[in-house]
Amino acid sequence: MRAGDMKYRLVLLEPHSDTSDFGEERTTYTPVRTVWAGRAKQTGRRSEEVGEHFPDYRAEFNIRDAHPVGDNWRVQQLGGYLYTVTNIIPNIDRGMKTLVCERVNE
Repeated sequence: MRAGDMKYRLVLLEPHSDTSDFGEERTTYTPVRTVWAGRAKQTGRRSEEVGEHFPDYRAEFNIRDAHPVGDNWRVQQLGGYLYTVTNIIPNIDRGMKTLVCERVNE
């Protein structure tokens, strides 16, 4: 592990389900901590559905194994975009986790 690769700051956001006064289910995200991360890969594509074009951006970040994170959490890159964590790939030999993320399109 090289410390120079961890040059991005990510805020880990944990999902919480709430019910509004009218019985509507909604998901809110609360910040857990800010961590250093290294970006392993970033891709961008365009998909077409029913004649409309949609951007599809994906990124993979490496973080240290000690940070708690789960599927469907969100990560906010400081000065960058908001992503949803779709998969977590453990790398036990290096003491890292790879977060496979999709950019949130809100």
